[in-house]
Amino acid sequence: MLDRKLRILLIDEDEDVFTLLRGLLLQSGTSKYELTWTPGFEEGLAEIRRCDHDAYLVDDNFTDYGRLELVRRAVADGCRAPLILLSSYEDRAVEHDAIQAGATDYLVKSRLDAASIERSIRYAMERGRRQQVEASLQDSEALYHSLVQSLPVCVLRKDLNGKFIFANLAYCEFTGRSLVEILGKTDFDFSPSDVAEKFQKDDHTVVATGRQLRNIEVNQTDGRTLWVEVIKTPVHDSRGRIVGTQAIFWDVTERQLAVTALQRAKEAAEAANRSKSEFLANMSHEIRTPLNAVIGMTELVLDTSLNPTQREYLQMVLSSGESLLSVINDILDFSKIEAGKLDLDRRVFDLRETAGDTMKSLALRARSQALELAFHIAPDVPAAVWGDPNRLRQILVNLVGNAIKFTDAGEVVLDVLVDSISDSEVTLHFEVSDTGIGIPEEKLSSIFEAFEQADSGPTRRFGGTGLGLTICARLVALMGGTIWVESQLGYGSKFHFTARFEIAQTSVPKIPPAAAVRMQGTRILVVDDNMTNRRIYQEMLTNWGLRPSLASSGREALALLVAASRSGQPFKLLVSDAEMPGIDGFSMVKEMRENPKLAETIVIISSSADRPTDLAHCRDLGVAACLIKPVKQSELFDAIAEALGVTLPEDAHEAPAHDDAHSTRSLKVLLAEDNRVNQKLAVGLLEKWGHKVTLAETGYQAIHNWKNGSFDLIVMDVQMPEMDGLQATRKIRELEAELGGHTPIIAMTAHAMTGDREQCLSSGMDGYVAKPLRMHELRAAIASFFAEPSALAGPVSAEPVVPPSETPVAIGLDWPLALDTCGGDRALLLDVMATFLDEIPKLKMQLLASISTGDAPHIRRLSHTIKGALRPFGHTQAGDIAEKLEQSARDGQLDSAEDLAASLDQELDLIQTEVANVVQVGQSASAFSASP
Repeated sequence: MLDRKLRILLIDEDEDVFTLLRGLLLQSGTSKYELTWTPGFEEGLAEIRRCDHDAYLVDDNFTDYGRLELVRRAVADGCRAPLILLSSYEDRAVEHDAIQAGATDYLVKSRLDAASIERSIRYAMERGRRQQVEASLQDSEALYHSLVQSLPVCVLRKDLNGKFIFANLAYCEFTGRSLVEILGKTDFDFSPSDVAEKFQKDDHTVVATGRQLRNIEVNQTDGRTLWVEVIKTPVHDSRGRIVGTQAIFWDVTERQLAVTALQRAKEAAEAANRSKSEFLANMSHEIRTPLNAVIGMTELVLDTSLNPTQREYLQMVLSSGESLLSVINDILDFSKIEAGKLDLDRRVFDLRETAGDTMKSLALRARSQALELAFHIAPDVPAAVWGDPNRLRQILVNLVGNAIKFTDAGEVVLDVLVDSISDSEVTLHFEVSDTGIGIPEEKLSSIFEAFEQADSGPTRRFGGTGLGLTICARLVALMGGTIWVESQLGYGSKFHFTARFEIAQTSVPKIPPAAAVRMQGTRILVVDDNMTNRRIYQEMLTNWGLRPSLASSGREALALLVAASRSGQPFKLLVSDAEMPGIDGFSMVKEMRENPKLAETIVIISSSADRPTDLAHCRDLGVAACLIKPVKQSELFDAIAEALGVTLPEDAHEAPAHDDAHSTRSLKVLLAEDNRVNQKLAVGLLEKWGHKVTLAETGYQAIHNWKNGSFDLIVMDVQMPEMDGLQATRKIRELEAELGGHTPIIAMTAHAMTGDREQCLSSGMDGYVAKPLRMHELRAAIASFFAEPSALAGPVSAEPVVPPSETPVAIGLDWPLALDTCGGDRALLLDVMATFLDEIPKLKMQLLASISTGDAPHIRRLSHTIKGALRPFGHTQAGDIAEKLEQSARDGQLDSAEDLAASLDQELDLIQTEVANVVQVGQSASAFSASP
């Protein structure tokens, strides 16, 4: 409804008609009309064109114009407002023509009254609005039809029965049919039945869900096979009901063929790459096998008596073989990187030890060229980080090796600095500098590309594949860093690279604190003709709290020693290079020993050569330690601490020597144990004590082996697959009752609760030891049966030993406890750890498979096995989680099994990393004295 008055215009030459109509409208008693008047034809037509009125009352007869001319012109000009024709007399034919011309109503002037004029206006307005709506709908339909017909994609609509009710021109052309041939048909009329069924299924899905469906599908209309991308949507009526479906699709055959071709090319490339990798791996094996024999046998022959010519020839063979092996390694690494198959390991490692060991491995090459090789690691570099030490070592070996190769005289130095650091991560900056031949400027931009070499061409002096720096660049990128080079021809080069590492929270102190405190303030004189070495020594010694002084020659050092002695503040210790110009280190020490005031000075010699004569000189001159350059920080610290008589903390953790109070004769022992880690530990201990061990992994195997062998003792695990230890013991005792005899059986069990001992003894066992195994407990239990008569008789049950900590170790394993468990035998502990690393990944995979199938008995068994494998390392979070998982499986409650397994997997990963790190670097005497 309109709130304003309806504006009505009368177009009539007779003013009396206007007066009449105005009176009638006023007479109707309403004020909703505003009537205006214009007498002329043209003026009236102009007003109609302005569209300022809601309705028009038009005379049917104007002078000089036809009876219906004004109505016709108004309609032709697009008038949408109602046109009511006023006639002087009633004529049905005129009325009919007026309505056909576009008039809304026809009124006779002589019959006008208030009611008829108001009714006619209201009717005209309603009809006009309806016509406007219809016209608008027609316009929209025409616009939609025009738009859809002009689209270059196919558009079609179907009713709920799947019949086509619309199709645009593009679809008609696509099918080669006219619209008449398409309407009323279904997909089954145009496509194979299986394709039509697929289309029908998609339509039903759109109708059922009310959502758009979009995919790429095969269209086989008229036997042609095309790929089309389709969008199907539901069609709604005015009340929102779904009355059909609409589909828009377009031909993507070329694109799909390109995608298919690309996929096939990708698969072919991958297959070729796999073939290449397999070929390289096979070739590597085939070449390495004879090459290893060539290198190995050549080295053996070189250790025999040879004449100079033979030795020269064999040295050439050895050098050529090692060069070929280096080429093979480079090519294999490059192929792995290119195939994306090279991944970085993640483990905790000591950066200083890794860099130091790497530099030492290159020392021989540097010495052969009379080069000074040194490395410096900044004090703020973290002691331990997470990363791949092997790949870092590979980068360093390549860069330092190249520096040595291209340097004729001078020095090669590795510097490691902190680029940036946070609480959890550090970016380190490595710099390898040399005083070699340098690199031409035009080569600097391409030197890291594959097969590129600075020394190229037919006259090049140095060999190599040109892959080393490319491999370094790729490895550095994997480590989250960048690599670059600075060089000037004839003045040497500096290779830089950065790498990101996570800081290990288990970092050990850089130096043992107690020893450092005892050494603080000690005056030390450092003698070395190389300024870089002096700088490195000064920094290390100052960081440890010592008071270093520096000398660049033997004569300067002697003068400083004498001056210090006279001042009453003598140097306690001298660290000297062996090879120096003028007076070498040994000659200087000899003069010191001949001077009574300097004779007692403690001396440490560092040498770039490992000649046997150097060691002899050191012994003759009373030198405390002779170190091989480049000297690692740990080596220098240990040498100084030992020379000054400082007891290192590691000494307090040496495994106590066990007496022989329980020594027994050699026994034939049957060990029944299914856990490989515990097998390794128990077998190692028993064989260490001189016993011969036969292994059984189940209760059935134990009974079988007992029947077919003669054993002095059985050590029986309680929980085993197929038949547990208690059942096996009862069966053995039943057989002994028939056959006679009695073999002592000692139980090994993780169940150390009250009543477990009684349960073992009631099954027929004679002794009892709790897991984790303690060497002295097992040995005492065995001695109770086979020791000398003075030993206590009768069954012995070793009470469970309380772990050092009642709470599990959150970070780091209890290495002193692990070492004690192995009777102080480091080699045995390493074997146990190697077995642990071999077994745990298999157990984890089996556990995940069992959880996926809901196999509760297997889950319980595997959790128990994992828990047992962890016991030698003390109380751990992983052990607690494994026990919870075991209990859940025992109770049949597997709801939390996946979460527990995920937590267990994370904890085991940390333990595996720590154990792997110790296996790798734990050969030193101090490796197990404290948590790594």
